[in-house]
Amino acid sequence: MAFDPLAGTPGTCNLSSDQLAAIAGAAAEKLVDDLSRAEALSKSWQNVELGQLLVDHAISESLNRLAATGLWGEANQLPSSVFWKTAGPVLEVGWLQHRARTKPLGYAGDHEILARMWEKACCEHPLGRLFDRYFLSLAAPRAVRWRLQHVASTLVARCLSHSGESYRVVSVGSGPGIDIQMALAALPDERRRPVRVTLLDLDPEALEHAARRILPLVSSDALVCRRENLYRLASNGSLAAELDGADLIVCTGFFDYLRDEVAAEMLRFFWRRLAPGGQMLVGNFAVHNPTRAYMEWIGNWYLIYRTADELRDLAARAGIPADRFSVQTERSGADLFLVAENT
Repeated sequence: MAFDPLAGTPGTCNLSSDQLAAIAGAAAEKLVDDLSRAEALSKSWQNVELGQLLVDHAISESLNRLAATGLWGEANQLPSSVFWKTAGPVLEVGWLQHRARTKPLGYAGDHEILARMWEKACCEHPLGRLFDRYFLSLAAPRAVRWRLQHVASTLVARCLSHSGESYRVVSVGSGPGIDIQMALAALPDERRRPVRVTLLDLDPEALEHAARRILPLVSSDALVCRRENLYRLASNGSLAAELDGADLIVCTGFFDYLRDEVAAEMLRFFWRRLAPGGQMLVGNFAVHNPTRAYMEWIGNWYLIYRTADELRDLAARAGIPADRFSVQTERSGADLFLVAENT
């Protein structure tokens, strides 16, 4: 099965592997030609405004040709490799798309990419900078920025209304910890002091970067960074005991990689860790992600997309009462949030 992002429904790709390879190769050649012409017209990218418009148009046209195949998901890896063989030497000067494609830490959405998405940081290469700006303008990176703000605003609001002696926050798949840092920086000192933060991530580099962001805002005993195999989190009994009584559990990017049975088990684990009045906030990209063609064909970046109804079904399978959860969205609408409250 394939996916049509315009229709928002599954479809079927009826093309043979040879046909797909031919289309991918032709799309790559056309993209390289268009970018070569753009370089000449923009005087080697000195005319940044013209260069940006031409780069945006060239990539968008190429992606439209690839999306028209109806091939989505990991099934596109072979034709994507054909595309990259021709276009890759040009595209790789873009820092963001090159890092997504090559995955030096083993996965696409690593802490470096997330930090650059938030900071809107671009590389210095004249063409690479235009590629990075294109990447940052897409719906998915915008959704990532909005979801970080959504988490930060939720944490601030709940801390300000909390009357207990301490407020325990757990971030699962914390990455660079930008959302937690943002919230802590915004809180008045007297409201920040009771906050206790636990960051869980598989990547030690991500935890190190997160600690550098957060430690200037809290005492060392208020921050715990733990390297954990997140896929086995729900079966970690000793960790479960440590996380019991959490006031807020945040997991914004991990469920994009979890199959339904694992996702339901993880939701059950989170739900059982919440203190009375505690809340969990779990993100998952929606099926209508407009950036899917770019992510899959250029970045080999594959997610498990879900509808609001599918998130509700996962919550029900996890044993969360129907009147305790809802599905919300960040401002762009590309990223959904399952919000459950233990009231």
